[in-house]
Amino acid sequence: MNSDLILLWQRVGDPVAYVEGNGIGQLIDEPDRVLSYRLSYDLVRDAALSPAESTTFIKRLLEECRP
Repeated sequence: MNSDLILLWQRVGDPVAYVEGNGIGQLIDEPDRVLSYRLSYDLVRDAALSPAESTTFIKRLLEECRP
């Protein structure tokens, strides 16, 4: 399932999360659930390659796929 996550911090009020996928969108304003989404996002972000590392990785894969 493909989905998007948008975390929103407001000047006034608590943060909210918006989750969208497969024709469904949901605004989440329960603080515990928003925190859970934020922590999940943080884990994925921390595991991601830097832009330079991503470029190197993709170039290496392209070289490996060439006949």
